[in-house]
Amino acid sequence: MIKNLFKQTSWYSLPYFIGAAIGFGTFPIWTRYFTVKEYGMMSLIDVTLMFIAPLARFGLPQSTVRFFSECQSGNRSLTIPSFFTTLFLGALALAGISTLLFFLTIVALGPDRVGGQQMYDLFKLVSVLLFLGAGPGVFNSALRAEQKAKFLAILTSTSTMVSLPLAFILVFGFLLGVKGIYIGSICIQTSSLIFYIWFLRRQKRLVLSSFSFPFLFRAMRYGLPLVPAQLANMISNIGDRYILQIFLGSQVVGYYAVSYGLTLHLKSVLTLMMVAVTPMYLDIWEKHGRERTEKFLSSVLDYYLMVAIPAVILFSFFGDDILILLASSKYEGAQGLLPYLTAPIVLHGAITIYTAGLYIHKKTSLILYFTLGAGALNLLLNLIFVPLMGMVGAAITTLISYIFLIVLANIFSSQYITIRLNYLAIGKYLLASIMAVIFLRFISIDVFFGAIIKLLIGVIIYSAAILIIDNRTRKRLRIALKF
Repeated sequence: MIKNLFKQTSWYSLPYFIGAAIGFGTFPIWTRYFTVKEYGMMSLIDVTLMFIAPLARFGLPQSTVRFFSECQSGNRSLTIPSFFTTLFLGALALAGISTLLFFLTIVALGPDRVGGQQMYDLFKLVSVLLFLGAGPGVFNSALRAEQKAKFLAILTSTSTMVSLPLAFILVFGFLLGVKGIYIGSICIQTSSLIFYIWFLRRQKRLVLSSFSFPFLFRAMRYGLPLVPAQLANMISNIGDRYILQIFLGSQVVGYYAVSYGLTLHLKSVLTLMMVAVTPMYLDIWEKHGRERTEKFLSSVLDYYLMVAIPAVILFSFFGDDILILLASSKYEGAQGLLPYLTAPIVLHGAITIYTAGLYIHKKTSLILYFTLGAGALNLLLNLIFVPLMGMVGAAITTLISYIFLIVLANIFSSQYITIRLNYLAIGKYLLASIMAVIFLRFISIDVFFGAIIKLLIGVIIYSAAILIIDNRTRKRLRIALKF
């Protein structure tokens, strides 16, 4: 199963690395072209969409992943066409209602209450993305559940590659500024939705007569508790930006957003395998039971920590240099945040494993409780620390609330399934990481990409050190080379 996991991860890596290449390429362009205030506005709009999207989808993408294995194995009296038709059309209908409510709310608030006329116009424009993303959200979740990583990777990669030239044309050609980026997103999402409808009809998986209200309600009962859980988790992710906006303004939000965004890029690289993990462990549970599932999840967590621990340590020490290299010197005000942000965000990347027992046993209401607790803690601490310490206070709050979330997730989930940590291996990962940092302290590379070269050298030193001190890693490498 681990080999299959890596095979799927390699496909999921394709759209990510295409997106990452585009993201890292456009990052210095956008940060230089737009003002710090405009960058802060984009950050607020993006995180608002991230916050509202789970509400608009009612947890149906999560239900898609959870119920597909049962539907496919015949454990439910539900046909494949009924499964897809119900979830896809149900998601579109619910998202349509949510989009209308969001749009009317923005209009009722007016420009003065949402940050000015430009922000007001942008919010009205991007509201349509809530509707356009609902159907594809279910469709992509179904591809994950079917473990069709190659097809999903091709679709996502194509969308990502088309989005870049379209954004450049709209921003620089038509001089639409920030608005051009969101108009481009609307065009891409509309095209994707049309394609998915055509594809499902062609595969005879979208049949209106097979729509099942009982299954839709069953899926909503499973997914709905995950909606406030996602929102509470979003509060831990984005609540600090709203509080920074209130106390310190859009420019500070821009500084903070750059550091946070760079850390999320790192997390995205490390969590590529997690996209494939959920459908795989659900399939193992259905076919082989608890013991095989626990063994699989423990192995995945060990692999994750092998790369996450050195990533946290190296990025905490040398990430500021990379940030200035990519974003330019006008973001020097963001320095000093990465050591607080990197550890919690990267370690949170394994939340798929921490909560596996709750997903398997459909205890989604428990996920709601601990994520609400972490979200409330995040807001409370931000209200205390931001006025006292500014951006650093928000970063420290992120550290505390994420640790709280991870600990609670383990406590709740361990009641249903046991994930075993290899503490000796963790000690070796820490030792090898520290060795790499000490070595890099004596290296100075005074060229334009010196910070990135230095980080790559650190990765090489860590890899060499872990191969020397960890026999298991040497065995894994030999197996991988044979494979």
